[in-house]
Amino acid sequence: MRIVGEWLTCDDLVIRPCVRGRVAGADGTFSEDDFLIDTGADRTVFGAGLLAKLGILTVTPSPKIALQGIGGNSEFVLLTTVLELTRDDGGPAHIRGEFAAFIDPNASDLSILGRDVLHHFDVILSRRRNEVLLLAPNHQYRVEPT
Repeated sequence: MRIVGEWLTCDDLVIRPCVRGRVAGADGTFSEDDFLIDTGADRTVFGAGLLAKLGILTVTPSPKIALQGIGGNSEFVLLTTVLELTRDDGGPAHIRGEFAAFIDPNASDLSILGRDVLHHFDVILSRRRNEVLLLAPNHQYRVEPT
């Protein structure tokens, strides 16, 4: 399986590796969002704008759980849903689970694809070659001298 992302120019004009994802809402319809591929993030977190579109029942996390980044702690909720990524053959790749979502719209301008999802893939981020790839069986990669 191969999922192809892109180097996206963000609101702050910085170019970042992203993949487009769709998330199932309470009524079964899917909402799209761009997900920053963040290999340093422990978990996937939906942006507040995406959360508002989903209309899914959320759970307040235990005080023992925190979302921390460079800017400090961010308030969030938890929800159970399906994240859908599109394979390069056009078919869907579904990831079901419990995800976090920012409450504050200013916490991040992108949803974040973290290691809870990324550990299912070999992640290739090549700015020089303009490639953003998530690979799972039956795809592989090889590094060779040029």
